[in-house]
Amino acid sequence: MFKPHQFSCGLIFSAILQDGKTESSSCTCLKGPKLSEIGTIAWMITLCDALHNFIDGLAIGASCTLSLLQGLSTSIAILCEEFPHELGDFVILLNAGMSTRQALLFNFLSACSCYVGLAFGILVGNNFAPNIIFALAGGMFLYISLADMFPEMNDMLREKVTGRKKDFTFFMIQNAGMLTGFTAILLITLYAGEIELQ
Repeated sequence: MFKPHQFSCGLIFSAILQDGKTESSSCTCLKGPKLSEIGTIAWMITLCDALHNFIDGLAIGASCTLSLLQGLSTSIAILCEEFPHELGDFVILLNAGMSTRQALLFNFLSACSCYVGLAFGILVGNNFAPNIIFALAGGMFLYISLADMFPEMNDMLREKVTGRKKDFTFFMIQNAGMLTGFTAILLITLYAGEIELQ
């Protein structure tokens, strides 16, 4: 008879439903505090990140239906955005009370929704106009940058820096980062049609 607890992570979802016992669970990935003791911010981050990754997968899938080069450039752009984003989510999960293993597991599970979005994006991109998917993904990126990152940059400037010289230095560093991103996007937009893969 098949017993799922014989495998290391066979009880992940049943442990989640049973409120995640700390030491009695045979799943080594969930060792740590009970899931009910973890802050609600961790669950909000995990679910929102899963939705975010699903939309990223939609964008990659839809761009791959147009051309391989566009799919590659979209994948690289999303990779550059996701790396610091996932590190930030990992730190938030740790601060919310998860153990390192729990944070890695739930961060991985939310990242897997990108594959579902990829498959859905390829199917929808072949049947419908992929511009709708690009509008959805672009709106999400604009929302994250305008509603989340800009206020955070202002808060950092107010909290961390005192004095005119330090204010100016911090301001220049922030603007150098934004200008680097704008330049990269502009170069991709201008020269994407001239790049050929052989």
